[in-house]
Amino acid sequence: MEEITQIKIATITLWNFAAIIVNVIVFAVLYMKANRNASLKAFFLVQLSMLIWLIGKVFKTVSPTADIRWAFIVFYYFGICLLEVSFLDFAYIYNKGKPLKKRIRIFIYVIALLQFIIIFTNPYHFLFYSEYSFWGDDFGILFYFHMAINYLFMIIGLLLCSNKFKKQLKDRGRLERNIIFVAILAPIILNFIYITRTLETLFNMLQIQIFDITPIVYTWSLLVFIYATFKYEFFNLTPIMKHEVTSKLDAFILIIDSIGRILYMNKYLKQNFRITNEYIKEKGILNKCKTYDKLNEEDKIIKNMDQYYKCNVSILKMFGNNKYIITFNDITSYQIAKNELYKENEDLENANEKLECQIEMLKQTSYIGARNYVARELHDIIGHSLVVTMKLLEVTKIFYCKNKNRAFESLEKAKISIKKGFQEMKELRDKDDEIIYNTSILQRELNSMLKVVEMSGIKANFYMRGKEEKLDEKTFDIIKKVSTELVTNTLKHAKASSLLLSIGIYDENISIQLMDNGIGINNLKKGNGLKGIDSRLELVGGKAKYISNKGEGFSCNMIIPK
Repeated sequence: MEEITQIKIATITLWNFAAIIVNVIVFAVLYMKANRNASLKAFFLVQLSMLIWLIGKVFKTVSPTADIRWAFIVFYYFGICLLEVSFLDFAYIYNKGKPLKKRIRIFIYVIALLQFIIIFTNPYHFLFYSEYSFWGDDFGILFYFHMAINYLFMIIGLLLCSNKFKKQLKDRGRLERNIIFVAILAPIILNFIYITRTLETLFNMLQIQIFDITPIVYTWSLLVFIYATFKYEFFNLTPIMKHEVTSKLDAFILIIDSIGRILYMNKYLKQNFRITNEYIKEKGILNKCKTYDKLNEEDKIIKNMDQYYKCNVSILKMFGNNKYIITFNDITSYQIAKNELYKENEDLENANEKLECQIEMLKQTSYIGARNYVARELHDIIGHSLVVTMKLLEVTKIFYCKNKNRAFESLEKAKISIKKGFQEMKELRDKDDEIIYNTSILQRELNSMLKVVEMSGIKANFYMRGKEEKLDEKTFDIIKKVSTELVTNTLKHAKASSLLLSIGIYDENISIQLMDNGIGINNLKKGNGLKGIDSRLELVGGKAKYISNKGEGFSCNMIIPK
């Protein structure tokens, strides 16, 4: 064997062997790093066909006989036929997000099979290779038909990949947008130059050995392709993966990049959200993604129209170019219930403030009673304190599992309410001033109590009719108590903006009337407050009549005989 032939064989073998190693490494890296979906499987088939081509090239070059050489030529043409259809299949999946229709796939693979059969049976017709020997060969007419089909499939695949990749990188420079196009086009051009022998004369003059470097160039182009894969996450979330996974989920899914641009949203999100890049910026969604682990639960909730959604974020870190997968869980019913609980809690706090004002009013007006009167006053103070405490404990129970800070705050207020009640009890118990019972004192105390009521936002009108006279302790106590209880009920339940209290002191009896413009109620049922009033009236032979209808407020008429 001539030295030049040995050099040629060694050169071809080494370059092809290096290309095989590169292909195997690329295969391993992609298998470990990329999502294993239909698009990746199709790409692996492309790589397999490349390996078959390269291995066939190596063994064809070092074959010791013509028959063995022909066998490996057939072997690498099998890889070439498989390459053209597998590349077109992959390109369509990548561009369209779904595989080719079954009948079309069968059609193109049948074409590749027919090409291979023509090559395999060449010794019977010599239309693919017109001449063939151990040292060389000449191409027949069917070879050029084969190459035309091969170029057609590769160029179609090239356009599909390039078009999709340009769309993915529409905000990048021209070189980046055309990187895949250039990487795939280069081997096709070199292969065309080789088979047409257009530069053979030039290479001979320069004493450059010519051999088919197409699969080798394809391998180096593959390195460019892999660079794009990891730089721009070509395989990180391909359309076929979205189609197969996200289309089967009824969750709202959004994917954005590290600068907040929308990369993908599934159909459920499109149907229910009006998300744009401006919306993401306005709502600070990108910042929420970057600081997700540090956010409290409230900051993870966003409102879209009348709906509430909780954001859950997963971060994909790929070579410093992060992607954020965001799912939106509809928590509208929960959030509305929670808002209502907060509103009720605010109402309870307002009622607590009003009751505390009542306690303060009772404190200021209780100094005129006897010790037994003071004891009853203390009883009422503790009763009001317990009402407030019970409300706060209910709030604590509601928020214990959902918002412990809120629960502990309510519990602390309950503790303060009880402490305050006992403090008021002690202060009242220590008072032992001279006791005076008459209508002037009664009017003054009720006026003082109603002024406190007006501080809560309810307009109070008070009238006392009749001559001034002394009252016995029991009657004085009952009038004051039932009047206070009626006003307290209005504060707690009526949601009124105004009330009227009228007391008439006559020769035969004492009349007490109260009316408010609250919400009212149908089929009024007596609670502890009204039952307590009835019990007090029974002590002096008095009676009460209560009237209420929904939307018409509440009224009470009481008569106490002298």
